Amino acid sequence: MSSNTMKWIATAMFVCGGLLISSNIPISKFAFPIFAMGHILAIYVFSKAKDKPLIVQNIFFLCIDMIGIYQWLLRPIFLT
Repeated sequence: MSSNTMKWIATAMFVCGGLLISSNIPISKFAFPIFAMGHILAIYVFSKAKDKPLIVQNIFFLCIDMIGIYQWLLRPIFLT
């Protein structure tokens, strides 16, 4: 798969995740794994291109996604 195709897939994931978060419906919490997958894909693409600023940016956003996954998906499971 080409880097350009992977960038578009990551972009689609970011758009879908953003729409899901902004809709504020019960399944909005599942936007965090979508964002995380997009950021993992972006990190891979930018690593191949050796684009360090975008690698760092996506690592930072992936960390935020992990906090969201814990807060909204895993924490409720551990509290029950």
